[in-house]
Amino acid sequence: MLDRLGRSAPYAVLLGAAAYFYALAERFEFSAPGGRLGPDAWPKIVLGLLATVCLYEIGRSFLGRAGSEVSGLLQSFLEKAADDAESGGAAPRSFRRLLAGIGITVLYVALVDVLGFLLATALYLAAFMRVGRYRRYAVIAAASLAGAAALLFVFMRIVYVSLPPGVGPFGALSYAVLSLMGVK
Repeated sequence: MLDRLGRSAPYAVLLGAAAYFYALAERFEFSAPGGRLGPDAWPKIVLGLLATVCLYEIGRSFLGRAGSEVSGLLQSFLEKAADDAESGGAAPRSFRRLLAGIGITVLYVALVDVLGFLLATALYLAAFMRVGRYRRYAVIAAASLAGAAALLFVFMRIVYVSLPPGVGPFGALSYAVLSLMGVK
């Protein structure tokens, strides 16, 4: 029984966190315009899915046979991380790359209003790939542009979140891309 409790403990913690944040999301005061989902819907959807997965994994750990190995996604991830830490098989850590990642993240936050979400995100993704030691520049350019465009599409067309367009020529670029995507 203790083994089953131990296997379900991470999911119980996540379930509690999901319930807490769902209760906070219930306090959002927003009226969605005509037939659209409001910004209060997306956190609730994600937290509901998280709670569903947690309940499933908790159920699996208690309903599985006593001698059988029950392994969920979170448990296998934690076991892999523990194995890597013990064997030294994890990627070597670099304090300089960590600081560079933090620096470009701070820079992204500082510049997103000026450059606009699209350009700032594309530059951020490219810089993060370079900090991660990826060297194929054509792939970096394609992935960062496609990633920024995909995020822009998801946030503007599906989630209906207003993103900073940027100022001056950066704003003009953002509005041109938005019009190509059919966002008004």
